[in-house]
Amino acid sequence: MSLQTRFVFKQGAIYGVGNVLTKFSGLLLIMLYMKFISATEFGAVALFETIFQFILLLSGLGVKGGFNRWYHDMSDGDDKKALFFTSWSFNFASSFMAVTLVALLLWFFAFDVFKMELPRGVLTYFLVGTFFRLLYDVPFYLLRLEQKAREQTLWLGLNLLLLLGFSFYFLWYRQSGWTGIYAAQMWAHLLTFLAMLPFIVRRMKPKFLMPQLREMLHYGLPLAVSNVLTVLLTLSDRHIINQYQNLDEVAGYSMAFKVANLLQMVVVVSLITSYTNYFFKTMNRPGSMQFFASFTRLYLLLLALASLALVLFAPELIFLLSFGSEFFQASVVLVPVLLVGLIFSGYRQLLVLPLNKHKRSKRISLILIFSALINLAGNFWLVPLYGKMGASWATLMAQVVAMLWFIYEVRRCEAVNLQTGKSLLLFGIWLAMVALSSFVADLSFWAGLLMKGGVLSLFLLLLWFLRLVGPEDWTAALRFFRKE
Repeated sequence: MSLQTRFVFKQGAIYGVGNVLTKFSGLLLIMLYMKFISATEFGAVALFETIFQFILLLSGLGVKGGFNRWYHDMSDGDDKKALFFTSWSFNFASSFMAVTLVALLLWFFAFDVFKMELPRGVLTYFLVGTFFRLLYDVPFYLLRLEQKAREQTLWLGLNLLLLLGFSFYFLWYRQSGWTGIYAAQMWAHLLTFLAMLPFIVRRMKPKFLMPQLREMLHYGLPLAVSNVLTVLLTLSDRHIINQYQNLDEVAGYSMAFKVANLLQMVVVVSLITSYTNYFFKTMNRPGSMQFFASFTRLYLLLLALASLALVLFAPELIFLLSFGSEFFQASVVLVPVLLVGLIFSGYRQLLVLPLNKHKRSKRISLILIFSALINLAGNFWLVPLYGKMGASWATLMAQVVAMLWFIYEVRRCEAVNLQTGKSLLLFGIWLAMVALSSFVADLSFWAGLLMKGGVLSLFLLLLWFLRLVGPEDWTAALRFFRKE
């Protein structure tokens, strides 16, 4: 394995630790929530998560993306500190406006959105906690840009520890119901921000770079607009399920999505975060796109293996998280469909990078908006007919369209061999293994565990036999943690 590949994967492994901690704590929180709130309230929590994603993308108005793109163009340390000050200050103002806008909307339309009366204090805790969460977003971007994966993981660990501690306090000790969920989030994010404040101040130079801000807005605003529209359209599935059915069905869909989303958090986010920083730092060096093609192949192999493991063990995960609820077991069938969409989504997130290199943000925006419209139309068409399974198929259709379009655009701007034939063969083998896994669903625990291990082993053997995995990949895996 090349030094480049080892470096990126090692950084990704460290980010992966943080993401594993995030998902593990998230799974603990889900189990805690399921003990103290109903399925209907869990559905409402899922809707709040979509609102948070909307606020997160609205904050910064694309400046965070511009900060990623421009940071390494600044050669002087003081200029980088001034750029950080400019980006953080703008993010502070725009985050305040975004939270205020959502507060006004929910003040008047909360019942129309949730189809239930919200407990007193929930909105206030949610909005205040969201605001403080946004204030340490840009510092996390800075840590990633400086490739300080360990430091970011430590800060993330502090936030998760606070969140778990306050959640246990409010839910278990104070018996605050789902109001306690958002009280815990508010205090955890507030204390995390206060703890990071000395770091934030040290990395700033109080100088507002207006020309650079205009450039970052020109670059990032189209992406921000498309991302906001994408969130409105793609996360609308939960709201459409609620409008056509009820919050219980939202809860079932959300449970399956959280299990499938382990792929996104543990694999996709870790490697994309690590490689994105490396890509922008080296994108103008000779051979950078050859490394991109090599990294893409390893990335897809890892996605396929991790997602197959999730398909196989989804019933056990959902059983554990829901304390054996038969209602949530019905959501197991959604997981494979959602995972196919997440595989395509993960591949698409990697393909965005060459387009960002050529500053084709408007083209990226067009693709994302178009695919989001497909998702929205698919939800309105399929959810009334097939419920939450219809929402899963709508998401999959949108991701397929976006991925194919991104492949076309990358080939237009870069002479890079994406090995599409091998990728299709890999996906075909993956589908065959998923079909095979359905035959082990009704076996006893130990027999099922043995057969699932057999399916994973067969998958790896087929990859080897068909030369999708070679000796160099096994060598790379053995040397993965070896120091440079």
